Amino acid sequence: MNVLISGLPKTVNVNGSPFLIKQNFSVWIAFTKLMLDKNIPNFEKILRAIQLCFPKDKMPPHKTPNEIYYAFNAIMWFYTLGEDELDEKTGKRTRKDNPRIRHKSLRVLDYDYDQDYIVGAFQQLYGIDLTVENIHWWRFKMLFNSLTKETKLVEIMGYRSMEINPKWDESHRKFYQDMKILYALPDNRTEEEKERDFQEQLNNALGGG
Repeated sequence: MNVLISGLPKTVNVNGSPFLIKQNFSVWIAFTKLMLDKNIPNFEKILRAIQLCFPKDKMPPHKTPNEIYYAFNAIMWFYTLGEDELDEKTGKRTRKDNPRIRHKSLRVLDYDYDQDYIVGAFQQLYGIDLTVENIHWWRFKMLFNSLTKETKLVEIMGYRSMEINPKWDESHRKFYQDMKILYALPDNRTEEEKERDFQEQLNNALGGG
C-alpha cells in the first residue's frame, strides 16, 4: 500500500470485509504496552487488543477461534504499517521483505520511560505537539522513523544500541559506558528471566555454550 496514492488507511480487511479501526497513535502505543505486558496471558492480550483497537459499535466478529484469528491479523497489519500480511490461502501471517525494516532484539525505546524525549523530538523537528494532536498511527511511525540525530531521543537510542569496541581507547570506552548507564531503560524482566539470562551468561563465560 502506498499512502502517497491511497492516503492513510482508516479500515482493515477482516476475513474479506472492511472494518473501521482506531487510528490515533495513542491507541497503538497502548497496544504496544499491552503486548509487552508479561502479567497478561497471551490469549487475553488478543481479546483485549480487539476491544482496544476497534470502535465498540463497529467491532468485527470475534467469538470463534477463526474470527479472533482474522481480527487480530488485521490489527497486526495495521500496527506494522502493512508489513504483516495475511495469506488468505494458508491463513498464515507473513512479513514482506523490506530492507528498510531492521529486526533488533535490543530494547532501545520505552514509550513510558521516554515519553518526554518523544514529545520533545516531535516538537523540535516537526512542530507537532503530541500532547494535543491526535495524529494517525502510520503518520506517527513514519515521522518517528525519520527523526534525526539532532534530537535527544535519537542520540539516547544511539547510546543504548551502541556496541562498545574493546579496541577503543579507555576514555572513549568509558564515555559510552557511562552514557549507556545514564540512559539505561528499566529492567522489565521477571525474576525467572533474570536468573535464566544470568545462567546463560555464566555458561558462556565458562565456555559451556
